[in-house]
Amino acid sequence: MMNLKNIALSAVAIAAITGCGDTTIYQEPSNVTIIGDTISTTTGTTGSTGTVTITPTSFDTILAGAKFLPQETLAGNISTSMTLTNDKLWVIDGLAVVKSGVILTIEPGTVIAGLEGTGDATSYMIVDKGADILADGTKDKPIIFTSMQRVEDPTNLAVGQWGGLTLIGHAGNSQVTPYEVNTAYTADATDMADSSGTLRNVYILNSGITMADQKEINGLSLIGVGSGTTIEDITVDYSDDDGIEIWGGTVNLTNITISNCTDDYFDIDDGYSGTVKNLVINTTTGNAGIEMSGTTAATFDGFTITTGVTQKKEGAIFFKKGGIGGHFKNGTIIHNGGQITPDGAIHSSPAADGLVDIANVSFENVAMTAPAELLFTGDSAADLEAKFNAGTGNEICSIPTSATLAGNLTGCKILTADKIWELDGLVVVTSGSKLNIQEGTTIVGLPGTGDATSYMIVDKGAKISAIGTATKPIIFTSQNTAAQEVGLWGGLTLIGHAGNSQVTPYEVNTAYTADATDMADNSGILKYVKILNSGITMADQKEINGLSLIGVGSGTTIEDITVDYSDDDGIEIWGGTVNLTNITISNCTDDYFDIDDGYSGTVKNLDINTTTGNAGIEMSGTTAATFDGFTITTGVTQKKEGGVFFKKGGIGGHFKNGTIIHNGGQITPDGAIHSSPAADGLVDIANVSFENVAITTGVDLDFTGDSAADLETEFTLGTGNSVTIK
Repeated sequence: MMNLKNIALSAVAIAAITGCGDTTIYQEPSNVTIIGDTISTTTGTTGSTGTVTITPTSFDTILAGAKFLPQETLAGNISTSMTLTNDKLWVIDGLAVVKSGVILTIEPGTVIAGLEGTGDATSYMIVDKGADILADGTKDKPIIFTSMQRVEDPTNLAVGQWGGLTLIGHAGNSQVTPYEVNTAYTADATDMADSSGTLRNVYILNSGITMADQKEINGLSLIGVGSGTTIEDITVDYSDDDGIEIWGGTVNLTNITISNCTDDYFDIDDGYSGTVKNLVINTTTGNAGIEMSGTTAATFDGFTITTGVTQKKEGAIFFKKGGIGGHFKNGTIIHNGGQITPDGAIHSSPAADGLVDIANVSFENVAMTAPAELLFTGDSAADLEAKFNAGTGNEICSIPTSATLAGNLTGCKILTADKIWELDGLVVVTSGSKLNIQEGTTIVGLPGTGDATSYMIVDKGAKISAIGTATKPIIFTSQNTAAQEVGLWGGLTLIGHAGNSQVTPYEVNTAYTADATDMADNSGILKYVKILNSGITMADQKEINGLSLIGVGSGTTIEDITVDYSDDDGIEIWGGTVNLTNITISNCTDDYFDIDDGYSGTVKNLDINTTTGNAGIEMSGTTAATFDGFTITTGVTQKKEGGVFFKKGGIGGHFKNGTIIHNGGQITPDGAIHSSPAADGLVDIANVSFENVAITTGVDLDFTGDSAADLETEFTLGTGNSVTIK
């Protein structure tokens, strides 16, 4: 990453560096100092003040460096399989077509830029049916499709600088016609599970060209694409038509962020029947958040749609023509009003264009806030409102009038990103209530200890929907937002219905306890959430962790979570069946990931750095959770307990596809895999397994404790395990 210093930036440049999307720019001061890799500027906020620190991302670095790379041109037919490497800038000149039978592989960190042009000279890419695109980026090395103008000037945020990316597959249907932009290309309907490849961690920027009336290239176009295709972690920003449009097909999409489009943001047509999970839309310009037409009923599970006052029309969700259905669950709609055409949050077309297929519409756990007259509009409004009211867990919500939250939160509340929200003491989302948090929102805990400790409990029967994005995470932190210290506020606690006989009342506050009535209980969604500067000891053995989960069920979604600087555990789980994915924990003073009392879920992609504190993973209670994909690095300033600690008798655990780098030097020299003294009970070795686990450690620091021999034997018997002594 570039080491930039003392550069004066315009507001537009700041927007470019902070990433894509609806960025609020504070123009004073106009001089921003970049020290090392960190940009610091003081901004005005509501509810709290402080210095906001912006760190340039790998996206910024990759884009800024692209113009210095040697260039290679993509034009016409790509008839032979090839790899686009990240050491070149790949330039699309006119139409580039990946032909049937060809595999186009794109390395992580690669930039593909379309040249300027319109009509037949428009630069865009088609991946035809029978071809595959393997564009599998990473968070640190995303793949970027953009314009040559944006490459030459990364602060150029204009729409319509090149065409876009189009995939065509074998999963069409009778409604799907030839590709409207270029009728030489058409889907067929021979394989509903067809695979057109993988798009993951991909940005599509500055796109959208109108070739002729009703012939527009979108950021990403999918025509008859099948369910065997992987489309995940996609950002479309600045499109001069739709962000994403889908004609027919069965493909599923996950983790989609769309902003700054001039037409619709997510448009489905012609019988598209897939599922879209974790969709975040900000309609600062253009038309509908989601537009739907054609005889179809797609599913949207986990979404946040925020409409801006400069949006033109059509609201958050637009049922455009007759025969359209749709299933919506676990979503938040923030409809701000003020649009040029005052359509409602959920809008429908005139009866002359056909009425909604209301029998094929459902709403579940959808929270909505809008002016009273702008909830449901159009000629199917009454039917849609009745269906919404009849659904489970749907509510018309309010935004709290005060930025300071205290005591019980009841009903349905939405926290928006236009202010900093403060927790003053204990804040409880009560049973039956919902808390929805917009992407990019910051919640700070006021300082205090004992009964004055600021922390949040989401009680059993309540739900939290906190769906952030990679560029706009939701942040729980201390009042001093720039701090990198432990123990400045409490933390976040979820309590559910998936406990068991081992789970006792919440040790911090025994008024709150899990029950064991529903192992698949749903406490909501935490997605792209950071929990910082947390951890308060209320009394001996009564510590608030960064994230505490008590009897939380498998219906809950917890993904892409960062816990940093906790004055106790990073994450602690008592019982429950919830699964966690993409978890990063660092700088804790006790354990990093602690499971107790029969927790039986699966943890995928866990990254722990124990620079301080105790065990990377600590386990107690009769249980055997699964850890699949993990990296645990222990630092020489770690106190004790190694990488994985089997703390008490009866504990098991399944570990696969992991790495433990145990650096030694700990105050107490425990091994990479450590177990308790026999007096505390031996490991349940019959319920332990290791598969594809690599340990690097010092002499006599591989397996320690009174179950060491059994654990080493089990490790040796497992498939693909290795120990390297350094």
